Amino acid sequence: MTGTVTRTKAVACDRGALSTGIVHFGVGGFHRSHQQAYTDDLLRQDFDAAKDWCYTGVGVLEWDVKMRDYLKNNDWRYPIVARQGTDEDAMDMHVHEVVTLRDMVLSFEDPAAVVRLLAAPSTKIVSLTITEYGYRVPLNEGDHKLLELANQGVLDDPELSMPESLDAACAKATVFGLVLAALAARHRLGRRPFTVMSCDNLPHNGEVAKRRVINAARDAPECDDAFRAWLEEEVRYPSTMVDRITPATSPQDIADLKERTGIDDAWPVMCEPYKHWVIEDDFVDGQRPAWERVGALLVPDVRPHELMKVRLLNVTHSAMCYVGALAGLTHVHEAVTHKMIKPFLRRLMTEEIAASLRADPTMPGELLAVLDEYVDLVLSRFENVAVKDTLDRVAMDGSEKFRVQGREVIMERLAREGTVRGFALYVAAWAHFLRRAVRDGEKIRDASAGLVAAPWEMDKENAGGPGTVGLEAFLDIEEVFGVLARHEGWRDAVKREFLDIDSAGLEATLLGAIFGVGHNSNADLSSLERARERASGTFALDETCVADTIETDEWRADDEAAVFVSLEA
Repeated sequence: MTGTVTRTKAVACDRGALSTGIVHFGVGGFHRSHQQAYTDDLLRQDFDAAKDWCYTGVGVLEWDVKMRDYLKNNDWRYPIVARQGTDEDAMDMHVHEVVTLRDMVLSFEDPAAVVRLLAAPSTKIVSLTITEYGYRVPLNEGDHKLLELANQGVLDDPELSMPESLDAACAKATVFGLVLAALAARHRLGRRPFTVMSCDNLPHNGEVAKRRVINAARDAPECDDAFRAWLEEEVRYPSTMVDRITPATSPQDIADLKERTGIDDAWPVMCEPYKHWVIEDDFVDGQRPAWERVGALLVPDVRPHELMKVRLLNVTHSAMCYVGALAGLTHVHEAVTHKMIKPFLRRLMTEEIAASLRADPTMPGELLAVLDEYVDLVLSRFENVAVKDTLDRVAMDGSEKFRVQGREVIMERLAREGTVRGFALYVAAWAHFLRRAVRDGEKIRDASAGLVAAPWEMDKENAGGPGTVGLEAFLDIEEVFGVLARHEGWRDAVKREFLDIDSAGLEATLLGAIFGVGHNSNADLSSLERARERASGTFALDETCVADTIETDEWRADDEAAVFVSLEA
């Protein structure tokens, strides 16, 4: 294998001089490749300024044991391996060795210790990468018990630990139960609160985190009115926009790292070179690391940045994974370089998603001016063969991703009478993906797997049919589709694309969407032969796209309440 190899070795320092200022829930690949990278860069630039802003991780799930044990065996160091290339045999590699993750504790081993850590005056920020679903998990018996003990001051005792001293239910405490218990302890002791900073791929994630905390406190009888007001008025919940493609680490990745660098590491984090972080500058008492010194943007309003990123990158990612999987592909880079899929994605991005951004009066002109460049950047990042992200991984939790990332765009487009054909094809492909998985007996990796699989279980009896029974039931799921479940025009558009995939095949359906022909236009699929004659291996999309319809009055969907619907864990 050719390509350059560079290495940034771990900061040479006395690890004992580092202290925890940030506690993080959800120490997975993305957190390790993103927030840790910025903080480690800051430590290199100004050790004295950054040494008190290192991290302690918290795991609440049983499989977090594996991450804790790996990090502990590595003396809390690990490599970030950023790779770039379009040829598997010629990839550039940069290894960045990180030291800013000091420790990791598991709440189910010692929930009292976790609450004391969060309640410590030195903890200024509690950050989260817990996925969309993590914000919907309701408080449980253990959470209520911890809140009761926090109010009584029992958890202040450093001798109190699990499993001897606490109710066994406390071992099942959730993220927001632990956060609330720690905030209750701080409030009782007269300490200032910490900042709660979501780093999940959620629109207005700071507001999502705030509502989850406030609503949990409202529903908990252990919380009084004074404490609830303090949570509302004194705690800060900045929104963030985070971006770095970070696939799961494979055995081959581990072997390649050792072969090319001599580094023998059991769980390096693999990612692309590109990273981006936009942070709302709203922290308790202004206390935070100077992340802006190492490339992060600190701004008064994150929303325009997050809207552009979530819609053009995350929504496109989801649309790509289902059509790519139906095309028999495995990896993201294979899908985005497919001669039919790439022009379909470009049309979806420019004619539907970017159009929704241009119609938003709150989008600043400097971002609108670079939309086309951003589309090109996103597609080029997806082409990076070194990342080797799998379509199956991107397809995980499709119901949550659609609900919080894609649904609002469709609602806006329909309200403005704009085209949603690309979105209809995205959902039709998702429906085919689910139908195939159920018929083949494959596991659906979705937090709401039972909900989205049920229509296709019902449809299995009609295995030779078109699947419209299952599709109708699928589109009826209001927990996923919201008001779209009752929008006949939207349902008909999805049904037409679904049937076209069945009757004409995926490629013909993609061609119809690319050139604006077929059942969702003023033409039909019989005209595809003319389109094929105009098409080369890479379509001249700008010359063939049909202009979008005229936008109508300003309208924004306001359907956020569903984000906070409680689901059983």
